[in-house]
Amino acid sequence: MTHDPNGRFLGTQLIGETLSHFADLMKKEIDLATAEISAKMAAKAMAGVWMAVAAFVGLIGLMVLVEALVFGIASYGIALHWACLIVAVALFVIGGGFFLIGRRDAAESMVPSRSVRQLKQDMATAKEQVQ
Repeated sequence: MTHDPNGRFLGTQLIGETLSHFADLMKKEIDLATAEISAKMAAKAMAGVWMAVAAFVGLIGLMVLVEALVFGIASYGIALHWACLIVAVALFVIGGGFFLIGRRDAAESMVPSRSVRQLKQDMATAKEQVQ
């Protein structure tokens, strides 16, 4: 056993220093993880901003495409107001179709039916094993 000049056992001192260093290491690891998560969150937020900008530019492009469709119909000799009405009706029909598809998909039950069925089978098997 190792003793200091005063005759005390150095093992407890070494254990104390080791625990202190370990606690310091854990604190630094947590600080590093926090900094890394913060950096990744900032990158994700910036990605979200770029996605929003892309959606806005895409929406503008879609509006210009609709305008081109109106002018294309008008170039066949149809009055401009009638060309706008034709495009608007077509867009309403397409939008209504998408709405009906979405409503049908939203009506689907959220209950995980396969998992519930499997759980019931497991419970029945467990009851058989107990009896």
